[in-house]
Amino acid sequence: MAKEKEKQAPEKTASPVKRLLFIGVPVLLILLAAAGTGLYLLGALNTTGSAEARQSDTGRDKTELGPLVEMDDFVVNIVHRDSTRFLKVGITLETRDQASSESVKKRMPQITDSVLLLLGNRKYDDVKDLQGKMQLKADLLAKIRSLAGKGEVTNLYFTDFVVQ
Repeated sequence: MAKEKEKQAPEKTASPVKRLLFIGVPVLLILLAAAGTGLYLLGALNTTGSAEARQSDTGRDKTELGPLVEMDDFVVNIVHRDSTRFLKVGITLETRDQASSESVKKRMPQITDSVLLLLGNRKYDDVKDLQGKMQLKADLLAKIRSLAGKGEVTNLYFTDFVVQ
């Protein structure tokens, strides 16, 4: 009887080729999808494009400066452990066009107030290295853009930066 059961139920072992296809093909598809996604993201983050892609909303090339609005130098006290230090910052704003420049000049008291508050709230450790200066620049630019209007101020430049 045991011999009859062996004859009726043949062994169901998969061959090595079928096993390879069963596991290998899905793994290969997953790897190809991941590689394609990675290449897409790297291409989407690539900032070097055609000259048309480098132009801003106003049609001006990004290497061309817009009208500049100089602000007075700011001197504020900043805290460093138990001592007081001074931070002197000169700022120049780049605007989109001449109309934006006039709009920014009208808002200058508000902008000056915000800059003073942001600078005075910093600590020495916040501005001693390049990363801290870049963060300060980003914070200042965001605050100034919120006051001046969207798209009015295109960039902010430190023309003087002294910590003593």
